[in-house]
Amino acid sequence: MDSDDSHAVKALTHPLRLRLLDLLRYDGPATASELGRRLDESSGATSYHLRQLARHGFVEDAPGSHGRERRWRYRERPVVVPADDGQSRGLLAQILSREAHALDRYLASRTPGDAWDEASFFRSRALRLTPEELDALRRGLEALLAPLRGADAPDTPPDARPVHVLSFGFPLPLEEP
Repeated sequence: MDSDDSHAVKALTHPLRLRLLDLLRYDGPATASELGRRLDESSGATSYHLRQLARHGFVEDAPGSHGRERRWRYRERPVVVPADDGQSRGLLAQILSREAHALDRYLASRTPGDAWDEASFFRSRALRLTPEELDALRRGLEALLAPLRGADAPDTPPDARPVHVLSFGFPLPLEEP
């Protein structure tokens, strides 16, 4: 892991930055002022945090952005989480908590028989893999997701909704004999 990833992980530990990323990722480009109004924050605060996210490659200028009307957009950026870093584990716990809250909101509002309910899936599978096989699985999932329409794509059909897709692949700690 290079030190840029360590700093990038730390940049994500601020809750406002995670909320900004969610809005840009799922709702598309916006200015700091627009985001500030949506989050009940000052445009100065959102602007500062957007610049920090841009510094680490999580957001960038949207096409056609200029001057005071600078529009930001989400930028997909993989991050390697440093080993033995309590701050990184805290960030992961915060992200998982947010995802669990989103899942809970969906489960509370779903309608049995609805097309979205029928298409949704929740899957956990236990595998026994080598590091090379786990890496191949990761690359395969990335290849499956790559051609799919991003949440802020301009050609989105009217019946499309933002969808969370989470995947984790990690070895379980070895049991002590």
